[in-house]
Amino acid sequence: MNDQITRTAIIGLITITVLAVGVVAATSPVAAQSGELTVDDTVSVPQGEERTIAVTYDGDVEPAGFEYVLTYDPDVITVTNHQSGDYFSASISPTINAGNISYFSTGSADGTSGTVSLITITPTRGAEPGETTTLSFEDDETSGSYDDGEVGTISLTTTDGKVQVKEGTTIEDKVSGLTEPTDELKFDDLNTAIQRYQNDEPVDGTELTFDDLVYLIELYHNQQ
Repeated sequence: MNDQITRTAIIGLITITVLAVGVVAATSPVAAQSGELTVDDTVSVPQGEERTIAVTYDGDVEPAGFEYVLTYDPDVITVTNHQSGDYFSASISPTINAGNISYFSTGSADGTSGTVSLITITPTRGAEPGETTTLSFEDDETSGSYDDGEVGTISLTTTDGKVQVKEGTTIEDKVSGLTEPTDELKFDDLNTAIQRYQNDEPVDGTELTFDDLVYLIELYHNQQ
């Protein structure tokens, strides 16, 4: 009788121990993984020119996806292009809005570091030399995940970038004097600029955009 009670007690103890271990295993958190998203440090951009800035990742795990939103002052810089880097195998086309840009990817990454995206910027018309803006990550809209057999969230730190406008040659300065030496925008200069745009020919190394033409036409009429 005593042996039966003893065996029953031992079996009960083993059962409780197994269940307890199972609960611990089931509730143990996935190991934390960390990484950093970084925008190129201080970048200087002369008026009338473009620069390309990289968003990079470096961490201790290969990510399975990212999303971010970067904000900036649209009165200081204009984003002319925002494209995926060579890090992820697939991504949704990055977006550009006045004052912010966004990125989203669910593709697999190549290693634990790489270039996530590339951002091309130019000083906004009217931006003066010395003006600055920060390319800042929105914390509540920036995240990363990984899948190494178990899906987890990457603990991300972010490093913002800074852009400063330098003195350069504005688009109106490049177009003014195309037909004859002058500091004033003439009708013939404007007509030549339109022809260059139609023929995909640069003006002093700058590819004209439709917005450039609209701006130049407005400028020409305002000085009449």
